[in-house]
Amino acid sequence: MNLPVVVDITLGLVFIYLILSLLASEIQELIATFLQWRAKHLKHSIELLIAGGSETEGADITKARNLVQKLYNDPLINTLNQQAKRKVEQLRKKAKEVGKETKQALVEKQSGPSYLPSETFAITLLDTLRIPQLINHVKHPSEDSKIDLHIILESYKQLKEGINNENSPSHLTIKKIYRDIEDPEFRNVVNTLPDDVTDNLIKSLAVIAQRSRIKIGDLTEEMNQFKNEIETWFDRSMDRASGVYKRNAKGVAILIGISVAILTNTDTFHIVNRLSQDSAIRSTITQSASQRTDYINDPEARRKIDNLLANNSLPIGLQNINQQFELDTRGLNDGIILLIRIGQVFRLIGGWLMSGLAIAMGAPFWFDILNKVINVRNAGPKPTAYTKDQPSQK
Repeated sequence: MNLPVVVDITLGLVFIYLILSLLASEIQELIATFLQWRAKHLKHSIELLIAGGSETEGADITKARNLVQKLYNDPLINTLNQQAKRKVEQLRKKAKEVGKETKQALVEKQSGPSYLPSETFAITLLDTLRIPQLINHVKHPSEDSKIDLHIILESYKQLKEGINNENSPSHLTIKKIYRDIEDPEFRNVVNTLPDDVTDNLIKSLAVIAQRSRIKIGDLTEEMNQFKNEIETWFDRSMDRASGVYKRNAKGVAILIGISVAILTNTDTFHIVNRLSQDSAIRSTITQSASQRTDYINDPEARRKIDNLLANNSLPIGLQNINQQFELDTRGLNDGIILLIRIGQVFRLIGGWLMSGLAIAMGAPFWFDILNKVINVRNAGPKPTAYTKDQPSQK
């Protein structure tokens, strides 16, 4: 087998993986959008962030869920939620009819947006905790005693007890921080503070406030810096959450890839065998691959996936079963034939698994490989065209 044939076989194999990867990606995207995996994962990640981590006690997790629900009810986030819900409803209208009651139940399961800007999270969190309103009632910093966000947050959990019980130590603490604790407006702010605030959240915010205090001295500027630090805190946490989601998505992609390989009977061993023996099929597939190097980006080209999959010339599909189990039984006894048949079954399963793992690599991966193989087949990229600005090469 000479090198051009090997390159053509590789090109055909990669092209088949590419079109099946596109199909698997579409299936996974439909499932993820339909079941709102991203939205649920984002909400769960925010709950863990507010609760203080996955090892937090159950009571704090419950408080965090209640607080996150309040955040999601805020107009800033609720607007994003409505936009996401409309997209899901549009997708479900295109899906197969499943009955009005089932559709309504699926729409009601919408958990929130799939993406939340860090600025929106920071503003919503601070507003829900009423931090800006509390700052408006803080005593003006003096040379002797400067009030900062760290002090405000440390006394946050003591506020309700402090204004309602004059004999408590909390009463004296908040009296040193706030101007007039008898002010009805201040009492209204304190009484509307959320109850589902975990100690871990306050500790995290206090650390962030301390970091802001080092950078900024004025309370007003410190508040702006505090908001920026919360955005950074949120972004870093969501980066880790995104990594977890990608690992989970890769597992789903492998399952989908193996399912697609089985349903389409995509046996890598059989494909290589057919491409190496049948020059007509090899030529047809390599020509299609060379003409569709923009396959992943061109919607018109992608619409031809079904036609390509339905093409009998492709070495995939149930019509190839007879060839996959083809066996010359002349001169063989029943025991040898049985062993060979068992070996063929295991080879078929191995071919499916190999194809499924390859499909799970994703269309972008195979698209890059396809372009590289095409360049090798065409003896490398085309030389740069001569222009007036470039000297001619002698």
